[in-house]
Amino acid sequence: MDKLIIFSIFIFLFTLIGTKYLKNFLEYKKIFDIPNKRSSHVKPIPTGGGWIIILSIIGIILLLDPYDKIPGIIAITGLAFISWQDDLKNINVLVRLLFQIFFISIYFIYLYFFGFYNQIQLTHIFFVILICTWFINVFNFMDGIDGISPVIVITICAGIILAHFLNKSEYLPTFEILVISTCLAFLYWNWNPAKIFLGDVGSIVLGFICILSLYWLYLEGNTWHWVLSLPMYYILDTTLTLIIRFVEGKKIWEAHREHYYQKAVRSGMSHSKVVKLIIALQILIIATCYLVTNPYLVVFLAFLESVGLIIYFSSKYKKST
Repeated sequence: MDKLIIFSIFIFLFTLIGTKYLKNFLEYKKIFDIPNKRSSHVKPIPTGGGWIIILSIIGIILLLDPYDKIPGIIAITGLAFISWQDDLKNINVLVRLLFQIFFISIYFIYLYFFGFYNQIQLTHIFFVILICTWFINVFNFMDGIDGISPVIVITICAGIILAHFLNKSEYLPTFEILVISTCLAFLYWNWNPAKIFLGDVGSIVLGFICILSLYWLYLEGNTWHWVLSLPMYYILDTTLTLIIRFVEGKKIWEAHREHYYQKAVRSGMSHSKVVKLIIALQILIIATCYLVTNPYLVVFLAFLESVGLIIYFSSKYKKST
């Protein structure tokens, strides 16, 4: 435990200080997110801050030396590279998806051929690869206001940690604890008004980290309600927004400001107030998972709680228009 505390402090300080120097470097190289009509910010902000989190996560993997170290680093590095290219010059969406599937496939196929999935069919792995690809893009879609992505990672990982302990798992969620440390440090720079953005390079990799941690929690057994409930708001906000855009004949893969949390900001709410409400929702969902014993009821309540916040954001927007 003492080592974990020391490592957590080190990762926190590395990210906190490293982000400052990375921000200066990005400003020097003039790598900015330039605001446009689809943006929720009004001035150029350095983007690519996710690189410091990626370095921290790779360091954590090397420190912990898990069985999936090699495929994990390959997948994270590959996803970071293609996402960074997209940050710099907007890669075609199909090309981007193919590369994402490729690097995620490397991770799971590596584990399959090295014996981790002895009792699992390839169709299961194929399905998991598609789910991971879908989730990292959902996560990227939702990275639209200051502080939202680090907060979601922190709350999802906190829920995962609690679920492992309640399930009396043999797995000590050291990785998730250290991920919280790096995201807390980055949140200092990303909180409204943000001094630096994650960029796709950060949000895609954090999405991958979240879905992997949720997947390993799922494999523990008796935890599926946690896995569905913790990211419930992200899933619902994105799904409803994309359905509406599809019905209206809009390109669902293009950047926009039509997510419900973005509409709340457009209604006049500050970035920080919207994120605080999402934090409150996440805490409520974790409490629901902890206190309610029926897993089906847990998921239903998490659904209602998330819909409630979406309705609130939507009502604030309608009043302002």
